[in-house]
Amino acid sequence: MEIRHTIAEAEALLHRENLLLAPSGAAAEFTGLSNNSQETTAGDLFICKGYGFKPAYLQMAAECGAVCYLSEQPVPGTSLPLLSVTDVRKAQSVLARWFYDIPSDAFTLVGITGTKGKTTTAFDLQAVLSAFAGQPTGLISTVERFVGDEHQPSHLTTPESLDLQQLFTRARENGLPYVTMEVSSQAYKVDRVYGQHFNYGIFLNFGQDHVSPREHPTVEDYLTCKLQLMKNCDTAVICRETDCFDRIFETARAHAKKVLLVGVEKNDCDYTARNVLKETFGFSFQVQERQSGDSFTYHLPQEGRFNVENALCAIAIGREEGIPSAVIASALEGLMVPGRMNMITGGGLRVLVDYVHNRLSFQAVFDSLQKDYPGAPLYVVAGAPGERAKARRDDIGSLCGACATRVFFTSDDPGFDDPADICDQMAQAAAKAGPAQVDIIIDRTEAVETAIREAPDGAVVILAGKGHEVTQRVRGQYEPYESDAVVARRALQKRETGLS
Repeated sequence: MEIRHTIAEAEALLHRENLLLAPSGAAAEFTGLSNNSQETTAGDLFICKGYGFKPAYLQMAAECGAVCYLSEQPVPGTSLPLLSVTDVRKAQSVLARWFYDIPSDAFTLVGITGTKGKTTTAFDLQAVLSAFAGQPTGLISTVERFVGDEHQPSHLTTPESLDLQQLFTRARENGLPYVTMEVSSQAYKVDRVYGQHFNYGIFLNFGQDHVSPREHPTVEDYLTCKLQLMKNCDTAVICRETDCFDRIFETARAHAKKVLLVGVEKNDCDYTARNVLKETFGFSFQVQERQSGDSFTYHLPQEGRFNVENALCAIAIGREEGIPSAVIASALEGLMVPGRMNMITGGGLRVLVDYVHNRLSFQAVFDSLQKDYPGAPLYVVAGAPGERAKARRDDIGSLCGACATRVFFTSDDPGFDDPADICDQMAQAAAKAGPAQVDIIIDRTEAVETAIREAPDGAVVILAGKGHEVTQRVRGQYEPYESDAVVARRALQKRETGLS
């Protein structure tokens, strides 16, 4: 059924939200919202947004039949009426939620934030909720988006607000009872989830990252953005061991109706993991529930002790939703998350493929592997993305220098930066920090193949940064890349057969 609204109705809404700068004076109706001139259809209200917006885009939208445009300032060269607003990003989010009749009211919505672990926790929770619902439930993540129809790859952790509300609308149309989504700090920074409320909000952890001219100007700004999830959820779930816990907890307590704490071997949590034991693949652990006093044993196939805490968040929400522990345990027992702590064995090696890409996550990986595989040589293939916080290069470089046996610095989404410069900066940090042997191999495929070929038997080879990804971001384009897992399996096969 076609949705129809008048420009006057949109203006009234924006006025109530204190976003209307000046009315358009148009008496027209509109039947859609668009912010992409290549996708605009007749009857759309066109939204002029984006750092690289050009007047030519609006002209294209007008030629496609747009009836009005939304902007913070007039765009020259058009006869379309202007709906003038003070903040186009906030206005887009407000309009999209209203235009699609607040679709998230039709299901239980869970948002997940944190410096690391968002994707793994999202997959964990989706598996739990799907097992309970008896059908696949919604997932909006760094890896993919699924709202009941087709699985779509993702290039943004959290979609733009218009895309997000369209995804929510499809989830409602497909009758999904739950949607689990990752909520990045950038999503709040640029108002992708402005005005959006969540039934549950998970705060996993916080570390100093994403501070750069293109991201957050300060660590305080980064934290402030992440705290917004705690202000916009009914039930907050917080990992007890996170940095800045007091601030996160107080924010949640001031805004959420209910606050739950989860932790490993903690005595003040609502859900506590105890007796964590390493298994051949993954871990077993018991979860003690404070309110009921119940305890249940879970098995997690994922490597990395920190994944116990991620799973604990999924368990907590599952139990809050009334899901039996046995159902949760069954859902988690066979779950592998694409590109997250995926272990490939062969040729006398353990090869770990993981999306690890900042100081907090690298430290957690090293800590876990040193405990779980004591004495094993650690060979690392790592890089750092271009056009992002340059401190990340020093952080990753120094940790690899201090903790690895040998490290190969290579390309990892260099963007418009020179990958050789990135690798040089990382190598200098590594040399200052510790004893690791340092190599620079710019071609990532060659770096992975060399690390696997030259690692001694019994070593753990960590392929860091790309995870599930099958592209490299280079000079504004996404160039095909086989994926670390594909390259690793081929290299392991060569190693096993003795081929060079």
